[in-house]
Amino acid sequence: MLSRVEIRPFRNSDLPQVIALLSATMVGEAIDTSRFTRQILLDANFNPQGAPVAVEGSQIVGFMLSLARQVPLENAPSDAERGYITLFGVAPSHQRRGVASNLLNAAETYLRSHNKKIAMVSSYAPNYFIPGIDVNLYEPALKFLTKHGYKEIYRPIAMECPLWQLPVPAWIQERDAKLGSDRVTIENYHAGLTLALLEFTRAEFPGDWVRVVRQVAERILLGENPARLIVAHENGKVVGFSHFDAERFGPIGVGANQRGRGIGQVLMYRTLIAQRNNGYRTAFFLWSDDKTAARLYTAAGFREVRRFALMKKEL
Repeated sequence: MLSRVEIRPFRNSDLPQVIALLSATMVGEAIDTSRFTRQILLDANFNPQGAPVAVEGSQIVGFMLSLARQVPLENAPSDAERGYITLFGVAPSHQRRGVASNLLNAAETYLRSHNKKIAMVSSYAPNYFIPGIDVNLYEPALKFLTKHGYKEIYRPIAMECPLWQLPVPAWIQERDAKLGSDRVTIENYHAGLTLALLEFTRAEFPGDWVRVVRQVAERILLGENPARLIVAHENGKVVGFSHFDAERFGPIGVGANQRGRGIGQVLMYRTLIAQRNNGYRTAFFLWSDDKTAARLYTAAGFREVRRFALMKKEL
């Protein structure tokens, strides 16, 4: 029973035990102190009241992170009615003892107190860890949330590609040459592309991608590798871009009226080659759908490695 387990807000002194708990329970996510601090504690929307911990004596036995956005994303559709639950772990010794249910109740109460009508177990921009519940690694959590009224709305996939054996089909080289003859320039980001790139991203991919482009451009101008952000433009207008961060591939996007020309495929291969040239042996991304995977990624050697369930509940 829960007579000795207290549910209370996160405290600074909880950090080491919470990291240890997440390492033991969210085994696929590699959450260390630096990452937790950067993506959670430094998040403008973080509130300790939304991060309940379960404590028995001096031992933390459970943790859950819920977020109620207070600072809107630049150029993003409003998600004012949505709250997010993004991390969740209970020590094996305290599972099936009501700890998880009490943590969830505390998180949902926090979201309701901020006038959220919907709880999403899904990605949260700008600091998400995974798109939802990994249906294989965290099957008990999937069953738990379903029992508590959460419903699946979508199953995105994560994929990875071994770069040391990356095939570059002849047709990609031909398409690249054809785009060049059509006056589509594909090149690494530089300062002269800034306004056109931001205009394109705001129009075609409103939301968190604008932040990504802005931050990566700034880092490149401060000396980071310009191949991290590859831009396709035609007659002064950006028509697509692709990005990587170490082994993580993406985001990648092509304007809606430019698709079917092979721009996306060429951008993808150029980015993967840039990753390989920078010493990375694997490229991965966390979110795609089956249709896009079949159309774009599978031919480049990407294979599904994880599948997630996005979940939703009316509060």
